This record gives sequence, C-alpha cells and structure tokens, in this order.
Amino acid sequence: MHNRKIIACTICCLITMLGGCAAPIIVAGVAIPLIVVTEVIPRAINGKGLVEDGVDVATGKDCRVIEGVVRDDRQLCEKRGSPATKKDFKGLSGVLDDQEPDKPH
Repeated sequence: MHNRKIIACTICCLITMLGGCAAPIIVAGVAIPLIVVTEVIPRAINGKGLVEDGVDVATGKDCRVIEGVVRDDRQLCEKRGSPATKKDFKGLSGVLDDQEPDKPH
C-alpha cells in the first residue's frame, strides 16, 4: 500500500514539474511560471492543486496527494466528509469556513 502512495505522489510531482517547463503565463506584463498558476495559488486557496481537483471530479472523492502520503490515517482519495478529511489542510477557504458567522446583535 505504501508503494502505491509513493508511485501516485511521484506521478503527480512529475506532472506538476512538466507543467513548470511550459512557457510562463503573462499577466499585466509579468511572467508567472505555470507551476504558480496550477499549484501554488490553488493550494493556497483550497489546499490542493489543479491535478488533485481534476482527480476529485473524476473519482467523486476528496483526493489529496500530500495528505495521503504523510498521514497514516488518510488514503490518497477519501469519501468526502469522512473523519480523515476533517484534518486536511484546506487553505484560505478552510480558514474562512472555520470562522463563525456574525451573530445578530
């Protein structure tokens, strides 16, 4: 089982690195490497990269490579809302979800 996690992590890392070899995206005259657009920004927002978001759509599960590799209690893909997914890093969206809404005065 551990070998499958390593293989899956390696594949995702290779896909990400290959994306970084592509021409940078130009925004307002500034070159932004593709890896920033496909991995860094999405991971900061929702805790996972675009590759993981695509696997989520394909499987219907919550898939996170980093969480699945470093945590023994988490598979690469878990049923959404399972106890293991509660501990996942969810980026800025997780921070906003954790805040209680304003209570009426």
